[in-house]
Amino acid sequence: MNLSFAPVVQSDFEALFDLRIAAMRQSLERLGIFNLDHARTRFQSQFDPQYMQHICVDAGAGAGLERAGLLTVVPYHDGRLKLQHLYLLPAWHNRRIGDWALQQVQDRAQREGRAVWLEVLNHSDAIRFYERHGFVHIGGDPIDLLYQWCPAQGM
Repeated sequence: MNLSFAPVVQSDFEALFDLRIAAMRQSLERLGIFNLDHARTRFQSQFDPQYMQHICVDAGAGAGLERAGLLTVVPYHDGRLKLQHLYLLPAWHNRRIGDWALQQVQDRAQREGRAVWLEVLNHSDAIRFYERHGFVHIGGDPIDLLYQWCPAQGM
């Protein structure tokens, strides 16, 4: 299985919004805060194709490229990189695609000498994923937890 990135364009909004809902709905419902209108408004405020990439899978055998997920990394005002979105369609979970995408982010951060930070929903299964990749809990609130990875701590 070959993995790659492809650029996001403005017309990808609806497909990527659907992907985000598929990836997050269960966690948001578990916290009792799922609201489709709020989710759309929030995603619209974060939708900036210049920082977004489709995560693509070429499964071989002439199947062609499939869009499996979304990665968004935004340079933050304090020099860190914000991992704003890392979502995979449920059909692509547990295939190490998220590991590959996160490794690309960490490799970039290592080259640029930057820390990476993110927000993750409290009680989300994603917490274990980020901790396994060296992210450390640095704060948050009852809804979103803040995590950070620094090149020195991730090596």
